[in-house]
Amino acid sequence: MSEQTWWYLARSSGIIALVLLVLSVVWGVLLATRALRPYDRPAWLLDLHQWLGGVALVMTGLHLLGLYLDGYVEFGPAELFVPGASEYRPVAVAIGVLSLYALVAVQLTSFFRRHLSKRVWHGVHLLSYGLVWGSTVHAGMAGSDVTNRIYQGLAIGLTALTVAAVVLRLLIPRRLQAG
Repeated sequence: MSEQTWWYLARSSGIIALVLLVLSVVWGVLLATRALRPYDRPAWLLDLHQWLGGVALVMTGLHLLGLYLDGYVEFGPAELFVPGASEYRPVAVAIGVLSLYALVAVQLTSFFRRHLSKRVWHGVHLLSYGLVWGSTVHAGMAGSDVTNRIYQGLAIGLTALTVAAVVLRLLIPRRLQAG
């Protein structure tokens, strides 16, 4: 096994997690707005939305594992879970840690949705928008691939897709959205 294996794991899983988070938000918007009506099927959209969020959480876990096991930059439990504890790009890593907490909160409240009021669930679920923006900023500030043209194109595409989803969410009148 190469000494860079953990670094590759951290990089690739972080990028995959970001892609999955954006897709999850887009699917969530399509589900909430019913913008594809009459072609959409809410049960299918919900299943895909939940799957994307769950796999994003797994990829984030692999991202953390790769950072922990890679010896190039020292990431222990404090650096991985305490905002501001890392000496390596402290602001960028702190944003990543806060995004991790938002992801866990959204996933946990989704898992326990039946036991929560709609208002509580929805309030926590709105963190998804901040989560995507925080993850994007984290990747741009802490990531080692920001000078790679393919990554730059991916980041621009993901940002455009997220902006389009947010605009769609804001523009679709409430009366047309699923109740």
